[in-house]
Amino acid sequence: MPDAGNDDRMLVTRRGVRNAFIATGVGMVAVIVAILILATARPQGQFEALDDTQYETTLATATEDLEGFERVGDDRARLDIEHAMALVAERGVDLELYALDTPLPDAAADAAADDATAQAAAVDGEAVYASVCASCHQASGAGVPGAFPPLNGGHAAALANAEGGRAYLVRSLLYGLQGQIVVDGMTYAGAMPAWSTLSDAEVAAVLNYVTNAWDNAGALDATFEPFTPDEVAAAQGEGLAATDVLELRPTLD
Repeated sequence: MPDAGNDDRMLVTRRGVRNAFIATGVGMVAVIVAILILATARPQGQFEALDDTQYETTLATATEDLEGFERVGDDRARLDIEHAMALVAERGVDLELYALDTPLPDAAADAAADDATAQAAAVDGEAVYASVCASCHQASGAGVPGAFPPLNGGHAAALANAEGGRAYLVRSLLYGLQGQIVVDGMTYAGAMPAWSTLSDAEVAAVLNYVTNAWDNAGALDATFEPFTPDEVAAAQGEGLAATDVLELRPTLD
């Protein structure tokens, strides 16, 4: 028979030790997880939003500290022109260069003039002439005797050379021409319509064409400069009648 005294030593078995060890490990893990949860859930700081009164006070103070600034409405501010110009000058910008009454430097003015000339050159003056002028003045520029005056034979060049002739040629296209004129001893008393549908560049281009086409180029003064869109634009809006343009026609020898 088994010895009754040995039963007490069997109360702690290997399985019991293993279960106790597992339970202890699980408990430790649970404690660590609980600590981590508490640590991450704890607030790290507090943010207190300003109420409307505090916001307005802070904004007003900040605006007053900025010299030259003035609040406009609830969410905007503006800077007066004197302080704005001072800030620009502090950054090395020459304000006189951009003054409205200061002429462009020679290089800039020359570049602007070259650009205007290029605009006119980009338009085909011969094509414009064929579209709006050739039906009366003919493709050859010879016109129709007694009805439509010629532009060839040096006549258009003579007008361009004469004092006030350039202004007359520009305005005859913009506002038309009506009244009696004499060309090469022949009288013409018809009416030329205004070509207000042409752009400034087209007017300049067609004038450059007729003053240089046929045999006109050789009759131009050596100082002749091409017509430009800017020159045409300067004559816009004068409200001239066709009879007013007649008064501008220069007297030719």
